[in-house]
Amino acid sequence: MPVRATLQMKVKPGKADDFERAWRQIAENVRGAPGNLRQDLLIDPQDPETFVVTSDWESREAFSRFERSPEQDDLTAPPRELRQSGSMTVHDLVAHIEGG
Repeated sequence: MPVRATLQMKVKPGKADDFERAWRQIAENVRGAPGNLRQDLLIDPQDPETFVVTSDWESREAFSRFERSPEQDDLTAPPRELRQSGSMTVHDLVAHIEGG
């Protein structure tokens, strides 16, 4: 069953542009990870230092393999330095309906 990982984070003041650039570089690498289906970066227009990152994976196992990999640690080190706080949830993706 596919899963969606959602990471909500607050970046340090003045670091939103740096974070977005770092995320885009990481996303280019993650898209080639086995089992990665898609990724999105969202920003709160009322609080431009709050971001939400979502990534969809073929399975919980695929996501877990990536999360435990040395590559993940190396890839995500730069944005970790830019954030104040963060929390992650992983949900089973029950349904996905494309718009018409």
